[in-house]
Formats: sequence, C-alpha cells, structure tokens
Amino acid sequence: MVLLNYKFWMGFNGFVLLFLAVNISTIGVEINSGLPFLVGLCYLIYMFVYLSKSILWKVHVLIGIGIAGTLFYLIGMLTGMITDNLSPYAWTHIVLSIILTGGSFMHLKSEKK
Repeated sequence: MVLLNYKFWMGFNGFVLLFLAVNISTIGVEINSGLPFLVGLCYLIYMFVYLSKSILWKVHVLIGIGIAGTLFYLIGMLTGMITDNLSPYAWTHIVLSIILTGGSFMHLKSEKK
C-alpha cells in the first residue's frame, strides 16, 4: 500500500506540473513572449525527469519550484508587475504552485514510511 501511495503522489505532482507548464505557456501567448514558453518547456522536461526515477532530491527541487512560482507571482501582483489581463493566470499559477508544494510534501511523507 505504501508503494501505491508513493506512486500516486508522484503521478499527482507530474500532473500538476503539466498544468503549470500549460498555464505558463498561456501567459506567453498573452504577453507575446518566448520566455514563458521556455520556462513551460523546462517544467515539462523536469516533469519527465521527475517521473523517470524516484530520487529524493527531485522532490526537494519540486518543493522549490512550487515555492518559487508562488512567490514570483505574488510579488509580481503586489508590485504591479502583473497586468490586470494576466491576473487570472497569475492566481491560477499561485494556486497550482501551492497544490504542487503540498503534493510534494505528501510525496516526501509517503516516501519516509
């Protein structure tokens, strides 16, 4: 049962990374920039690396990605760097990053059992 729990959280986090990559790419369309597409592609590449083999450092990086994404968009919204038309995407990214961070902590918890 522990292995099933561990694999569930691994798949859950990979799925959330996919949503984050799509959200970042959508932001790239809105601002007509290639940088968000590159970041989204990096999210997808990391998703495949993360799902390829279970190593503890990958979960720690996932927690860092979730925290960094949350902080970036929160600071961007507070400083006015995020425009009104990007606000829904920023909130979506914040929520998904929080979910990713929570899922990563659950992954760590399932691994330590």
